[in-house]
Amino acid sequence: MKKFALPLLVAGILLTSCDPEKKPEIVNLEVVVQPVFGAGNAPVSYNDASYAMGTDTVKFTRNDFVLSEFALLDEQGARVDIRNEYAYLSLPNRNSFTLPTTIAAGQYAGFAFTIGLDSTTNHGDPSIWGGSHPLNPAVNNLHWGWTGGYIFAAMEGYYQKDGAQTPWLYHIALLENRMEVVVETPLDLTDFKTLTLQLDLEKFFKAVHTLSPNEDGDFSHSTFDNGLAHKLSENLSQSFQFASLENQTP
Repeated sequence: MKKFALPLLVAGILLTSCDPEKKPEIVNLEVVVQPVFGAGNAPVSYNDASYAMGTDTVKFTRNDFVLSEFALLDEQGARVDIRNEYAYLSLPNRNSFTLPTTIAAGQYAGFAFTIGLDSTTNHGDPSIWGGSHPLNPAVNNLHWGWTGGYIFAAMEGYYQKDGAQTPWLYHIALLENRMEVVVETPLDLTDFKTLTLQLDLEKFFKAVHTLSPNEDGDFSHSTFDNGLAHKLSENLSQSFQFASLENQTP
């Protein structure tokens, strides 16, 4: 019977190593952002649909963002940073990104990121970001130049003013307007997952400060605007919410 011992041992090792139920030790994380509007989480239809908001009726034509400083929150609430990663979103079409396979598999209590960049990156040489990198100005069209740095969030659309369709445009930039977003929710990241967040665009106008293009101004490049861009940045930071966490499809 001894002559069967080695083949059986090898077979056992192979079966163990090929166990399809074995969980990975490190994972990546795909993040998807879905634009919605209001308490009913109605999907936003860009360029054509109008949304009632108090005395205003608004349309959305552009929501572009530069994201950085990603982190997960451990079960004690401490940040687990995912360093040197950036993302560019242009809703609704470019609405996802994937953080690399460096995340320790496990249980987490939330997800965090910054809309905007740190000072060094914001005012650095943009030519170092080539190809399809999110910070390549040719990719994101959000760079104002070395002095101004990047636009962190470009929010544009239309509203009704005196019966006429009128554009509103808010380009949120400058370091004082960086936006830290924290979404606290249990996250089981013991496998490769897709995290879907909703961006409630109604909250962009009312999460912290109730603002109106009619009453508070329909234009800002983040300077000489009586603090409008900063108020909008505080609203935007509170406009993201958890939608779902699902296994990635092969």
